[in-house]
Amino acid sequence: MNQDAMMTESGLDAGISKANALRWWAFFVVSIVVVFLSGCYWMVNGDIWWHLKAGELIRATGTVPDVNQFTFTNPDTPWIDLHWLFQVVVSWIYDSFGTPGLVLVKSCVGTTVFAILMLIHRYKVPGWVMASVWAPFISIYCGRFHVRPEMISHLLLSLVLAILYLHSTGKTRWIWCLIPIQILWVNSQGLFVLQLAVLGAYALQCQFWHWRGTKVVNSRTVWGVVALCFVATLANPYGIAGAIFPLELLGKVGGEHREFFQLLAGETIGMSSFLERYGFDAVFLVQTPRLLLGTSVPVAIVLAVSSLRFKDDSWLYKTLLLFGFGYLAWNMNRNASLYAIVWGYVGFDCLAKIFAHYKHKLVDSDSQPFPITDFFAGIVFLFFGFTTVSLMIDVLQKAELDGSYSLNRRAGFGEHPWYHHDAAKFIASIEEEANVYAFYNGTGFAGVVIYHAYRPDTPFSKRVFADARLEANSILVLDDFLAFMQLGNLDLQKAESILDKYHSKETILAIKNGDLLAHPSFMNALIESTRWRSVYFSDAPDLYEGITIFVPEKMADRLNLEIVPVTMLRMAQ
Repeated sequence: MNQDAMMTESGLDAGISKANALRWWAFFVVSIVVVFLSGCYWMVNGDIWWHLKAGELIRATGTVPDVNQFTFTNPDTPWIDLHWLFQVVVSWIYDSFGTPGLVLVKSCVGTTVFAILMLIHRYKVPGWVMASVWAPFISIYCGRFHVRPEMISHLLLSLVLAILYLHSTGKTRWIWCLIPIQILWVNSQGLFVLQLAVLGAYALQCQFWHWRGTKVVNSRTVWGVVALCFVATLANPYGIAGAIFPLELLGKVGGEHREFFQLLAGETIGMSSFLERYGFDAVFLVQTPRLLLGTSVPVAIVLAVSSLRFKDDSWLYKTLLLFGFGYLAWNMNRNASLYAIVWGYVGFDCLAKIFAHYKHKLVDSDSQPFPITDFFAGIVFLFFGFTTVSLMIDVLQKAELDGSYSLNRRAGFGEHPWYHHDAAKFIASIEEEANVYAFYNGTGFAGVVIYHAYRPDTPFSKRVFADARLEANSILVLDDFLAFMQLGNLDLQKAESILDKYHSKETILAIKNGDLLAHPSFMNALIESTRWRSVYFSDAPDLYEGITIFVPEKMADRLNLEIVPVTMLRMAQ
């Protein structure tokens, strides 16, 4: 081999040809472009608006909130807002570039997550194998590709996995970067505990290497970083209360009130509840559960082969990752994206180890050669074939089960029309300080009202009954929030007693038309009541997705608000 050829080959991590390297990069670019384009859809998550309002207030006041400001039912109660750094950033982006800026940044962050994970094993396996293996995990991830604080957690989690991989290969200095990452994480989202969990699993692996003497690694340094990361969690505006906040939130959504919170937040429904509710057959009807179960099998296979056949020395670390993040996805569908990141990383890492052993012929001398070609063909068939079939099912299938893991989306950089900014601005324009009961598929519209109508520096500020912040609303308040609609369908006066229970100011009712039509007795009672007057009606984007606003009759008279007929609602009954 001439000197130029030797230099070319040594410049590639896996010793492959330049042509193979170009093919690898081609598959890499296609994969991350798919991720980017998958994120370019209209913004649909309702929580973003109270995040934007919080970020706006933090930027204006220079202080992080420590009491609940947005609801009138439990005002001035403690609020640990660990999202504050995310909120400041997205608030600035929104003010500067609007919704297109938020969607674009979100898409770039998600793309970076997968770029980091794929580049960990650059050239280690053929590009077509890399793209095929990551395809189903990208599909899972894109099922929850929203402008939410966890997008920061996804980025930081991918960095943690990359740093620990570098440490395992001898680049030990990188591990100290985990301490500033922990500080950034604890001030961006409550999932900062994930780094502690992943790092703890890696520390156990290092300790195992030390005991067995199978790998030279300073386990004391790793444990020291674990300890420092625990200390770093205190570097938040709330100190110890912020550090232990995830335990409090877990007690709410995962404790005895779990089923109650599932009524308010469908994202807290896990695979276990999904199977109980719909049966195993439903897995074949909904994309993400189908992919979760389908990808778990080949990943378990490659881990077993890598560990048992090729003596993968990091099997303990990887096994702990699979069990931990598999458990998270099993219990809450919102964790499916975390599953995609970690299970995809472990599966791809194991394949890279197997391929490296094959390339360098590091198999036991007394064993038969491993059928690597057949193995890779089989694994790729499982990943890529299963993903293709899954997508075909979704194309052919017109509707999915209620409570499914996916959302109908529209490509672009705009906003979903059900945000109803005009309705929220109408509420903000009412020249009285009032409360707002906003019911739109639960608390979806409350965040929009908060963004437009909560103005603490004006005499006409509005607070809502309840919003999507599970950490800032008590069980009693949320129970009353749901009971108002149910009681109203039986007896309007009993429902009004719930509002009177928290009465400090007059209350405005803003309710989705579809929810009113689902409670016809309540709707008719409101229309016929002498206490309430309809002052706003929208049938866009259609009648069911529109919204109607009722105000107390006395308020309508004082402000000379025009009464808007809602005959279309009655006709639709």
